[in-house]
Amino acid sequence: MSHQSLVKSLTVLSLSGLLLAACSDTEAPELTDENTEQTDVNDKSNTDSSSEEPSTTLSQNMLDWVPMIEDTEYVYEGEGAEGASYTVYPQFTHSDTMQLVQSTSGTDMVKVYEYTENEVREVFLRGETYFRDDIVDTGLTTGQDTFDILLQSPIEKGHSWESPSGSVSEITGTNVAVETPTGNYEAIEVTRKLNDSTTVLYYAPEVGLVQTISDPDSDMTVTSTLSKIQEDTAEEIPLTVYELNEMATALTKADATMKLNTNDPARIQLTEILNGSTGDMTIPSLTENVEINYMYLGNDGIVHVDFSEEITEMQAGSGIESLLLQSIVNTIGGLYQADEVLLTVETEPYSSGHILLEEGQTMKVDQSVVE
Repeated sequence: MSHQSLVKSLTVLSLSGLLLAACSDTEAPELTDENTEQTDVNDKSNTDSSSEEPSTTLSQNMLDWVPMIEDTEYVYEGEGAEGASYTVYPQFTHSDTMQLVQSTSGTDMVKVYEYTENEVREVFLRGETYFRDDIVDTGLTTGQDTFDILLQSPIEKGHSWESPSGSVSEITGTNVAVETPTGNYEAIEVTRKLNDSTTVLYYAPEVGLVQTISDPDSDMTVTSTLSKIQEDTAEEIPLTVYELNEMATALTKADATMKLNTNDPARIQLTEILNGSTGDMTIPSLTENVEINYMYLGNDGIVHVDFSEEITEMQAGSGIESLLLQSIVNTIGGLYQADEVLLTVETEPYSSGHILLEEGQTMKVDQSVVE
C-alpha cells in the first residue's frame, strides 16, 4: 500500500470513531431492575385508578371489630322506639368470652359473646336480669338452643353467613362513613335478615358497634347511635337491703347501691353492705369477719349462697338470729328476684345452737316480717 493510501485509510477510521462516540453520548440509558419495577407500579396504578373505592387492608382480628372492653360504659342514643336508647357495660371477661349487660329505661339484658379465631357468637341472652353472676362460671342457661353469629371472617364486602338461629348476615360495605357524637368512623356494614326483619349494624375498628338501624326501608325504622364512651366507670346496681328495726322485732327496708367494675364479683361488695362497712345499714346483718364464699342463681331458680363459718357465731337469741337470717335471705332473694335461698356454711347446711337446716333445705323470702 502506498503512503498516500495509508493516510486516507487512517483518516476514515478516525472519523468513524468520532461518529460512534457521538452516537453513544445521545443514546438512552439501559433500563435497570429499579426502573422496570417503577414502570410496573405506574402501570398498575393507572389500571386501578378506575376502581370506585381504593383498595385497603381490613383487619381480620375479631377483637378489632368487637373489642373486649373493661370498666367502660357505652351510651347509645335512640330514635323510633323506647328501647332504642340504652347503655352497655362489660361485666366479666375471660380469654374467649365477654359478658355484657345492656340496660334500657325499663329492663336489663345480659349477653355473653364467645370469640373464636374467625367468629364472634352471641351464645347467651337473658332478659330481666338485675343481678350480676359470672355466667361462664356458674353455668346458668336460658334454654336457648341456637345462637347468632355476629361477625365472621373474612372481613370483606360480599362475605355472608347463616347463623344457627336462622338469621342470614352479609358484609354489605367497608370503609363506610358513620357520623356519631363520639366521632366519625370508617366502619364495616353488616346487614342481618331474620324472617321479615332487617337490621344494619356498623362496626368501627377498635371501638365496636357504633350504630344500629332496624328495618331501614320501613315506616318503623329504629336507630341507635353511640353517643358517649365513658371510661373508668363502674356499673351501678340498685339494691334493697333488709335490716332489724330498733326494737329487733321486725325488719325494715333501706336503699343501697353496689358499684362494681369489670370482673368484680357482687358477693364481695354485698358482704361489705351487710356488715355495715358501707354505712348503708343501721343494724348490720353480718359481723365484719364473715365472708360470702360464693353466690349464684342456679338453673333450679334458687339462689345458692355459702358463708364462712363465722356466720354461726352471732351470739344472739333464737328470735333475733332468725330475723337476722331472714334479713339476709330477703336481701339476696330480692337482688336475684328469687323466692328461695339455699344458705350453707362451708358447703354444709346452716347449723347453730338455735337453728338447724336440713340438707337441701331452703329459706323463703318472707315479706310478712317487714314493717
